[in-house]
Amino acid sequence: VLLLESGGGEGTGGSSSGNTLVATVGEPDDYDYWERVHGCEGWSWRDVRPWFRRAAPPMRRPRKRELGPLAAAVLSSVDGAQRARLTRVSRATLQVRSNSLVDRVLLDGRRAVGVRLADGESIDAGMVVVCAGALHTPAVLLRSEVDREGIGQGLHDHPSISLPMTLRHAQVDPTTLPISVLTRGSHVDRHDVQIIPFESADGAALMAGAMRVYSRGTVRLAAADPTIDPIVEFNKLSDQRDLELLRAAAHEATRIATSKAISKVATANEVSITDDGLRAAVGDYFHAAGSCRMGASSDPLAVVDPRCRVIGYESLVVCDASVIPNLPRANPYLPVVMIAERVAAMIS
Repeated sequence: VLLLESGGGEGTGGSSSGNTLVATVGEPDDYDYWERVHGCEGWSWRDVRPWFRRAAPPMRRPRKRELGPLAAAVLSSVDGAQRARLTRVSRATLQVRSNSLVDRVLLDGRRAVGVRLADGESIDAGMVVVCAGALHTPAVLLRSEVDREGIGQGLHDHPSISLPMTLRHAQVDPTTLPISVLTRGSHVDRHDVQIIPFESADGAALMAGAMRVYSRGTVRLAAADPTIDPIVEFNKLSDQRDLELLRAAAHEATRIATSKAISKVATANEVSITDDGLRAAVGDYFHAAGSCRMGASSDPLAVVDPRCRVIGYESLVVCDASVIPNLPRANPYLPVVMIAERVAAMIS
């Protein structure tokens, strides 16, 4: 289990000024499933494991002072609770043009030859790699009139529910990390439940996530104007299996919240775990994926092939969480890094 902090870090005199992201790998059969069910040849655990090792960044354990009271209580009371944190990593190999909104990919027939920005400027390119994320990559492709049925289909996220906690000491030390611990449980499958304590000056909660996802949603264009966000519908909990797993995650969060160790530092506020209660309270885990999923070229709903090339097009590649056919039981930072490393090697 790794925690990525985007700001602060070693030598800065502080740690909580940046955003902390949980980074996990998932389970081996998550990737075997990609290959076996979705036809993503070359993406089994045996294939991707070396790339996870190659992409692994340096890390250190958080200092005791960086653990808030809720995180420290979870760490001491739950078997399998783990903690770690990445040090800062700096790379200067990328040229970035800021404030340059892309309207569409420019096509010569079925070959990508550049992009057009929202201000009308065109930029020529021998290859276009779209990395706008699971919500905006399909929008770019749809505006570009790329002809693949699956664009915008298959959107999903790990459903979550927040169990609010009231800390007995209202003040949270500003040097603590908002997220520094996670615990994983098994309901139907191994590690299909995740609990993360969150604490900051704005409040505290136990976040419970269902790490297997069956519900699927869509991304559609609201307008041809690139400044207008697409219409996003996750359809969370539309599959009964997701509803039951989120209920199990909420039960586990409640069990942890009422343990002796947690009760010493915080009290839990009740949440409804009825079907209606869960549907009303379900939230994002900010793990959007799958809206331009990878698959066999013969699959009509696959958007990219196992080399992440848009099927039926030349010099057009997608490289972000949108290509993930089924979210692993993981926070997807490291899986996306792994995908990026592999795609970079494929197109170099």
